Amino acid sequence: MGEIVVQRDDRGRIVGLVMRDLDPETAAALSAQYFLQAVSESLSQYLHVPTETSLTDEAFLSVNRKDVHLDRELDAVLETLVIGFRMLEKEYPSDLVVHEATVGVEV
Repeated sequence: MGEIVVQRDDRGRIVGLVMRDLDPETAAALSAQYFLQAVSESLSQYLHVPTETSLTDEAFLSVNRKDVHLDRELDAVLETLVIGFRMLEKEYPSDLVVHEATVGVEV
């Protein structure tokens, strides 16, 4: 079973996503990769936000959140992506699970 890990900062804002162990032959994996690619291109081309993206075996998206003037726009786009992933998880429960993790917090 594949998984998507939604990475949030200590304020709950999405800063990245990692997709692991997705079977590339499943509809869930193909859809998730298209969603990730569409959001990456939208962020970089429309909002001009620097991103790092890889669509290899362990696909990821990392978002530069330094421009605080774009917080609402980034939140809208990234939360929509997570909603799409959750819909895929519900539709294909044996192929995909979505987790959330807080990153960058030191104890």
